Amino acid sequence: MEKTAKHAGLRKALPLVIGLATVGGFSVAIQRTGASLGAATSPHWAPLAGAFAISALVQPLRALAWASALGERMCFRSIFAASSVGSFLDTILPGRLGEASKIAVLRVASGGGKQWPGAARAGGALVTSLLLEAVAFALVGALAAPFLPLPVWAKLAVVGSCLLAIAGIAALSLLHRTVGARLPKLLASFVAGAAAPLPVLVKGGLIMLTTWIARWFALLLVLHAYGVQVGMGGALLYMVVTGLANVAPLLPGNAGIYQGAAVGVLAVLGHAGSGPIAVSLAAPIVGSLATAAAAFIALALFGRRFREVSRAALRGRAATAGAAV
Repeated sequence: MEKTAKHAGLRKALPLVIGLATVGGFSVAIQRTGASLGAATSPHWAPLAGAFAISALVQPLRALAWASALGERMCFRSIFAASSVGSFLDTILPGRLGEASKIAVLRVASGGGKQWPGAARAGGALVTSLLLEAVAFALVGALAAPFLPLPVWAKLAVVGSCLLAIAGIAALSLLHRTVGARLPKLLASFVAGAAAPLPVLVKGGLIMLTTWIARWFALLLVLHAYGVQVGMGGALLYMVVTGLANVAPLLPGNAGIYQGAAVGVLAVLGHAGSGPIAVSLAAPIVGSLATAAAAFIALALFGRRFREVSRAALRGRAATAGAAV
């Protein structure tokens, strides 16, 4: 009883800690650069609205890649809700805690029964879709590396992440083919969900590649919205460097780390002052708001079951947060 009360208290305190960490991260970013937020209050709204729309369209594409890896005849509405809600929670929670919510929401949204493949299998397919997303990002970075002024560490990180992601996918497939039948039931189900056939992997990889191209254009619009006039190459460099900074999100939205990477890469491109600071603060916020809009639309599709599916997301988040603390 005492342990349960302790965990409940920690879960209640978590939102406050996250809020303070976010404010602290932003404050550190602003203080270190010595700039003000003046430019952040007067963007050009047309390109900013375009960036918002493109970012929102990324969410159903990510859900489609997960659905492809899952390979089950599930209602896409359920997968879209699970993917978008979990992605939104990832933007406001540290350490990718929103990922567990995706499985919880998918179970409730699908109604269980014959459609529900099981948490282990759904989780395995989710891991594969995330690995494909990493491969797609690394591929974009690797193809752009010869043409962009990427630092050596960034080039090595891009190549390394690509190789690790591909190795992870290959290892799961090999594990399923060789000893999958002898593994414990839950682990075997997880590996089976992750071991997608090659055509499915190619399809999912192409979908994820499309999402990164869309994010590239969205970031270009955000940069122009705040008066940072860069070309397609500059926007791509910005995406690669800030994407690498997001690998280990210790704070919500990777506050502080993202801003430092954003300001640094724009300085390399010859842009300094309040404009780059405004972009570094606004870009993740636009992404979070777009993801929130996609999540709200996905939940609204469930009508009377809106609250039920929403509660599943919070329960999944709370369970993961409790395990983390």
